[in-house]
Amino acid sequence: MSRTTVGPSSQSHFQYIMTPDKAHILYVDDEEFNLTAFRATFRKSYEVHTALSAQEGEAILSEYPIELIITDQRMPGITGVEFLEKIIGSHPEPIRMVLTGFADIESIIAAINKGEVHRYITKPWEEDDIKMVIDSAIETFRLRAENRKLVEHLAMYNEELEATVALRTSELKHKSDELEISNRNVVGQNKQISKLNREKAEMLNLAGEDLQHPLKEILRTASHAIDRGSKLTSAEAVEQFGNIRSAATRIHAVLENLLLLNSIEVTGVTVFPTHVDPGMITQMVLMSHQPHALDKNIAITFERKGGIAMAHTDPTCLQTILDHLLSNAVKFSPPGKNVTVSVESSNGGARLCICDHGPGFTDEDKATLFTKFATHSAKPTSGELTTGLGLSIVKSYVDAVKGSIELETTPGAGATFVVTLPSMHR
Repeated sequence: MSRTTVGPSSQSHFQYIMTPDKAHILYVDDEEFNLTAFRATFRKSYEVHTALSAQEGEAILSEYPIELIITDQRMPGITGVEFLEKIIGSHPEPIRMVLTGFADIESIIAAINKGEVHRYITKPWEEDDIKMVIDSAIETFRLRAENRKLVEHLAMYNEELEATVALRTSELKHKSDELEISNRNVVGQNKQISKLNREKAEMLNLAGEDLQHPLKEILRTASHAIDRGSKLTSAEAVEQFGNIRSAATRIHAVLENLLLLNSIEVTGVTVFPTHVDPGMITQMVLMSHQPHALDKNIAITFERKGGIAMAHTDPTCLQTILDHLLSNAVKFSPPGKNVTVSVESSNGGARLCICDHGPGFTDEDKATLFTKFATHSAKPTSGELTTGLGLSIVKSYVDAVKGSIELETTPGAGATFVVTLPSMHR
């Protein structure tokens, strides 16, 4: 059996035998013979730690999970009860016992509450008697520990119960608020119908204005080709057909947006969400806009930030959103400028950024950013068609997939649209 020295005194020591599941007992006595006898008697039943002084006993308490402290009452410098009283603040859990002779009993009884002494043991002790006392004390210690755990679990359960009640209360309030909003919506249906009728009238007026010019261009070009007949060279014929195709493309764009907007208003946006890679869809849409961008000497760059990001959304809806935002980015960017597109993970979903270096948006523009038929300060840089419907359609599709869209812009320094898609773990 080895001796380990602790503390400033070269004579102080403690000895122990580490065995799993045994209770740790600290015995403090200034007589080494008593320590040796106690250790030899109980080392098979417990993890016995012995100390020749109160100071060494405190060191052992700081290092081992002591369940029971037995201390001799009469020790030089400090009594057993004084030692137990001293360590109450730093080590309140262990059971405390005092070994004393018959002459010390009255002083022990008088001081017993100060050290929170569980009981005292008279000298000389009998092995069977003291083992019964020790086992009882250890059982008390472990019952107290188990009780503390039960109290902690009960407190935790109460906290969880309170949180659940608060959550259910909040949900009921939310439902109540939704019902109130629904009731207000029913009351305001007539106003909404009137608004829709006005928008229909605006849509017809827009269609008339936007379709009239390209139709006249088709008629003029066709009449010119017919009048000249066989006199047209191949190059001239190609140019005439190009003009017709350009005018027809503008008509198609107007009709496509009007029909799409009408479909949204009549039936809403049909959504079939699934787990998708927004970056892959973005690259597909980007390729379709490359020819127009190259015509304007505009480079479209794509970047994945932080690896592959996934989202829970409808691929077709996402394609429509990106198609309109990229079209606008190229349309309103001056020739020679760049358009940048990035995709990154965000809260389990995805965050898409489409950034141009065009004129940006004014505060007045922001007030009607997603309004149908809105006219903004920026104009296409190469005479491209704009219907005032693209951003309204984008907003409808973003809302349908339960995403969000934000604008970051500085007038004269470009615009960045940020689309956030829901988490794939929803």
